[in-house]
Amino acid sequence: MNDQGRAAFPPWLEGRLRELVQLVGSGQTPPGLLVTGPKGVGKGVLVRAFLQRMACTEAADGLFGCGRCNGCRSFLGGTHPEILEVTPEAPGKEILVDSIRAVIEFLSLSHGGPARMVFIEPAEAMNVNAANALLKTLEEPPGGAMLLLAAAQPARLPATVRSRCRVLRVPIPERAAVQNWLRPLEHDELSADETLSACLDRPLEARALFDDEAAQAAWRSDRAALDMLLRSRSPFPVVQLFLECDLASLLPRLQRLLVSAHHYLVQGEADAFGRLFGTDLLRPFAVTLGMRGTAMLYQDSLQWQRELQAPLNPNLRCEDIVLRFWRRTEPS
Repeated sequence: MNDQGRAAFPPWLEGRLRELVQLVGSGQTPPGLLVTGPKGVGKGVLVRAFLQRMACTEAADGLFGCGRCNGCRSFLGGTHPEILEVTPEAPGKEILVDSIRAVIEFLSLSHGGPARMVFIEPAEAMNVNAANALLKTLEEPPGGAMLLLAAAQPARLPATVRSRCRVLRVPIPERAAVQNWLRPLEHDELSADETLSACLDRPLEARALFDDEAAQAAWRSDRAALDMLLRSRSPFPVVQLFLECDLASLLPRLQRLLVSAHHYLVQGEADAFGRLFGTDLLRPFAVTLGMRGTAMLYQDSLQWQRELQAPLNPNLRCEDIVLRFWRRTEPS
């Protein structure tokens, strides 16, 4: 990891990285390590920093790889002979058993370094056959082998796999710590607070948003659509703005708005996401829907997400979503 990479490394992960490096130094490395934590908190960043540190030939007692030696360069180039990364062929796809068979073959080869390491992310993407194949390796690991699994939803992994791994949890960092980390990237159009809220409190996604013009445009469209949902007395302008959005990004933010409405009803104040739209808009929205309405719409939104890949007419889909907000009111 070069100096720029160290500066970008999330400070809340340094303690966890130190734990991993010390674990290897103690000679008590487990054959399986399950790194868990919410989506976007930095599990992959943590594991890759650790893998580079293990690949580095110049790190000595340092926490990070140097970024200059042959070990670091081969890792960063994806060609290190002792390290294998396994991911789905495409986002949202399963990790198939053939990928795990490749892991088994990789671990069976003789090696010249201190250990062979395999990183599987997201581990919960493994299908049943793949997880069963991995279980055999966890039960009888080759000498010196280490399997690192990262999972935002560890409960989706078989209990037999989870029970054979040491667990390292990466909790959600304090919001102030994330804002301080993001603040150097702020500019006139995006603040750290807005970016973090737009990305549903996922720090790594928030940092990436600053450099992604397409994602920024999507956020502006989503924000305009949600703002219209809060202020319009007619569903038709809302439908029009919903049609201009990508529902894959809009729906999670719509869900977050419902969570903000629920938070307002319970706490009597707006949370960070709700404050983006102002209490004067959030209050009547929350009160009109009520506790029952927000809960029912949230359940509806989960179904809308499941139906995203269905070949439905976009106009009809958006009309249905928006009109449900007009129908859901708290019974008097």
